Amino acid sequence: MTTPALPGDDSVIARLPLASWRLVVATSALLGVGFAAREIDLWWEGLSQQASILAVLVYYALAVAGLVRPALDWGWLRGALATTLVLVAGGYGVLMGGGFGEPWSFFEHLLTPALVVADVLVVARRAGLWWWPLTWVVLPLAYLVYYVYAELVLYDFLDPYASDYQVTVLGFLLATLLIGFALNSLVRARLSA
Repeated sequence: MTTPALPGDDSVIARLPLASWRLVVATSALLGVGFAAREIDLWWEGLSQQASILAVLVYYALAVAGLVRPALDWGWLRGALATTLVLVAGGYGVLMGGGFGEPWSFFEHLLTPALVVADVLVVARRAGLWWWPLTWVVLPLAYLVYYVYAELVLYDFLDPYASDYQVTVLGFLLATLLIGFALNSLVRARLSA
């Protein structure tokens, strides 16, 4: 048996707050990419920029599509993106000792990850399956494959010829799993409360 909708529940007006929120997330990511493009040579090579570009595409698409199909959630993709952006922020702060003084860094390493995580933790309508975090490693893993294949030298700690490269990659993937399971657990806890 279905619950009757409240008056105005099905209108485009009722869908505007969520669409507006997702436009804010997408715009934050776009600003980070734009500032990075102005300040950094070969800006598109970094994981921060690639994750931000994906956030732009996903959140603009969700904002527009959500006006037509409000049940559209893309929970798996949003969770994978949030996990990757937390990894980006943590890696930038911990491994690279980066700061947030530059506009591109503020948006890409602080604001956009925080907004995407808030979207996953607060806006999620249903919890992801327990095994989703195991598959969320696909985004960072795809970047690692690209990094090695394109022979990039952007990050010292990702030098494939270094003696500790395998340990670094393992740590990278384990951190991704821990972040993913933590996010998924927090969503489950919020929804079950």
